[in-house]
Amino acid sequence: MGVGKFVRSGPFSVGGHNWAIRFYPDGEIQASQDFITVYLELLSKGAVAHASCDLRLIDQATGLPSSAVNRTAPRLFNQNDRSRFAPENCRFAMRSELESSANLCGDQLSIECIVTVIKDPQVSQTRSSSKIGVPPQSDIVAHLGKLLEAKDTTDVTFCVGEDQETFAAHKAILTMQSPVFRAELFGPMRKMRKEVISIEDM
Repeated sequence: MGVGKFVRSGPFSVGGHNWAIRFYPDGEIQASQDFITVYLELLSKGAVAHASCDLRLIDQATGLPSSAVNRTAPRLFNQNDRSRFAPENCRFAMRSELESSANLCGDQLSIECIVTVIKDPQVSQTRSSSKIGVPPQSDIVAHLGKLLEAKDTTDVTFCVGEDQETFAAHKAILTMQSPVFRAELFGPMRKMRKEVISIEDM
């Protein structure tokens, strides 16, 4: 083909970007004309990617990759400049050695390319949660105390003993304390009961 002439593989997608392999059978430049040149190329227009790649030849007899690997450590690929290519060295393998190896069969050559695209970690913003108000301490005991002291809210009166001493009370409070009072005040005969209850055996 001649120095500087290349063939390009079909594009393939890794990490959201399109890539391809460039192969120069007679070298990219005059200084490397005794070598083949192989590049990974970032194709996506205007793309910048943080990636690494491994390039190696495949043994045509066994289908296994060569132990010799051309490795590019993680770095930035910028499609707008020369950094879109990897590796930086244009001397991938000597052409004479390739022609006598099992990696070349007739005109067939296979190249394994492993591309790893490194993404930035996804960090979510932490927001402070709304403060949850603590309910005030219950004053139910104090409220019940005031209810018992209040005379204007009573709804039943007891007359006790021979002297018929009277005590005002609250039906709801009495029924909570005694099932006897519950039956007396809210049982089947409640409609016949007066609001004054006499208790003689005291």
